[in-house]
Amino acid sequence: MGKKKDSAELARREQEEWQLGQDWARFLRDGGVPQALPLYGIVLEPGEVAYLQTSVHYARLYGGDGRYNSSGGFFFGSTGFVLGMMAANAAVNSSRKAAARRDMQLLWRDLQEVQLIATNYRLMTHLQQRGWLSFYYNSVQEFYPDPANWTVTFGFQQAEPLQLGGLATPTLSILTAWSVLGAERWQSEPGIAPLLHAANAQVAPGQGQGQIEGGQQNLPRIPGQD
Repeated sequence: MGKKKDSAELARREQEEWQLGQDWARFLRDGGVPQALPLYGIVLEPGEVAYLQTSVHYARLYGGDGRYNSSGGFFFGSTGFVLGMMAANAAVNSSRKAAARRDMQLLWRDLQEVQLIATNYRLMTHLQQRGWLSFYYNSVQEFYPDPANWTVTFGFQQAEPLQLGGLATPTLSILTAWSVLGAERWQSEPGIAPLLHAANAQVAPGQGQGQIEGGQQNLPRIPGQD
């Protein structure tokens, strides 16, 4: 019963978040401008405003450096003992070398859940080991929103690719498409087509062109739906 209940709850939350992504798509399509989100303790740049604060799954794509510590030493004793130790040492080094070679492969690493802030200039993620990291929209060279699979992936000029995922993905996909591609091009991004099609198919009575509050993801406030 517990697993069924958890599965039903997850499905309910996913449906709510998908609906919220549609609401954002409709709002921005109709010319709306997100409302600035008050932040405390975070110092933004001049002219910068926050639109969204939520938690996401974070990952970076990179390979290891291929380094490994070689085992060695001098062995004293009988001929059999020395030969045995040399063979064991060679096996250890071979294993370490193979592991280092595997580590050089490109993999999604640093997987963790982080706090995210989306502003009009950048995405900010807070890592426990490194603090706040910034990913500026004007440095994005590749952009792959995939809300149908609950991920958004970014490639940058001088940084490892970033992948964000989780329940906030539909909203984040729409907001970053609008921020990265601009008001004139964001609707042509094929990755968000499922959300746009759903938003166009729905009728949202009483919804105006006010401002969206980018607060907690599970407590959205859309103008005309208060």
